[in-house]
Amino acid sequence: MDLLTIITRTLPFSVLAISACTAVDPTPTITQTQLDLLLRDELFPLDDKRIEYAPDDFLQLPAEYRAELDRLVLPIEDEFERYRRLRRWMYRQFEEFEFDVSETYSISDLSANRKINCLSFSTMFVAAARYAQVDAKFQLVSAPPYWDSANSTWINNQHINVTGIIEIDPSTVGYGAPQSSISFFDSSLGTVNQLGGVTAGTAEKPSATRRYTMDISPAVISSQSRHDMLDDYQVLSLYYSNKAIQALLDDDLNLTYAYTREALRTDADSVVAWTNLGVVYSRKGQLRLAEEAYHKALLLDGDAHSAQSNLASIYRRQGRTEEAATLEASVAELKAQNPYYHQLLADTDMDAGDIEQAIGHLEDAVALKHNEFLFYHKLAIAHQRLGNAEQVMENLVKARRHSRGEDRSRFSGKLQALRDLAAN
Repeated sequence: MDLLTIITRTLPFSVLAISACTAVDPTPTITQTQLDLLLRDELFPLDDKRIEYAPDDFLQLPAEYRAELDRLVLPIEDEFERYRRLRRWMYRQFEEFEFDVSETYSISDLSANRKINCLSFSTMFVAAARYAQVDAKFQLVSAPPYWDSANSTWINNQHINVTGIIEIDPSTVGYGAPQSSISFFDSSLGTVNQLGGVTAGTAEKPSATRRYTMDISPAVISSQSRHDMLDDYQVLSLYYSNKAIQALLDDDLNLTYAYTREALRTDADSVVAWTNLGVVYSRKGQLRLAEEAYHKALLLDGDAHSAQSNLASIYRRQGRTEEAATLEASVAELKAQNPYYHQLLADTDMDAGDIEQAIGHLEDAVALKHNEFLFYHKLAIAHQRLGNAEQVMENLVKARRHSRGEDRSRFSGKLQALRDLAAN
């Protein structure tokens, strides 16, 4: 069975949590000296011009956006109304953009590429909100893992969105969440915190504050997931980590290292970046350096399951079976939540000729991620080996439904060939 490594990127996840937010401790645990001791630039030669560095002020809005906000949002005195207009403005800007989890662009590059994901969306909203004098902060949503797979790599996707506290006038806004005609994303206003009431002898209006959450997801749901507040520099580090994963999936290990290095230079306490650095060193055959990187990730977060799983793989390669088994036991639940792990088990069963067992594992994979065409394709192959023609057709239809481009055309051809065969 091939060993697959796990890397982490920030990606949309359909969750809108209404629980309280916690702040990430800004005190660095990993010093710059400790970081420098684990960087090996000489192993990954690269022309520096290939690195797409973020602007010095990565939250600086382009001039055309500032001009629009100056005209449409800034003149409004009421903060809640500014927030509502800002939300509508965001919808108009990005409703035609392609939702793309594989590429992350800075604010200045969004218009040219017309692709967006949760990280770039959140960065744009925070920048626009602060320019419009609306409170806005980044937050990381602690949601169940959402997995992708590419190039023998399991990708543990995380999610980021935006929260803030705005002042409202209770006499004009009800205590429920505002009705919105915007389908691209939604917002939720949480508990009202009364700041004051009408005092005898004054003409002041009663005021209150509410926390909102902005999310790119089109079908936002309530959840009690924990939220960790992120500082701006931590978000910039996540931007570089996402760029690193793009490079890794393109089999460009040198560029992957460069972006991971920048992620760590921006935030030396990034568990994501230390885990990904371990993956880079492992791919390079530098197992000792990979082990040290994973240990740094676990020093920062003892429950960093991706780092634990990858470290277990290192131990296996080194023949340290007892240490590997201990770590593997601690990440068993993580693997059970990973649909591609079930696919890997199915592949093993198929090779061994246990088709029924393979089908069971593939059905487990579908239950965890129903829109992965690969699972349906493998189910069709398994049922074909059992002679179940109806199930073959059914799963090929689902594979085509969830595929794109050349894959969809390929499944259409297979389906037509089977229909022609059945008609004869």
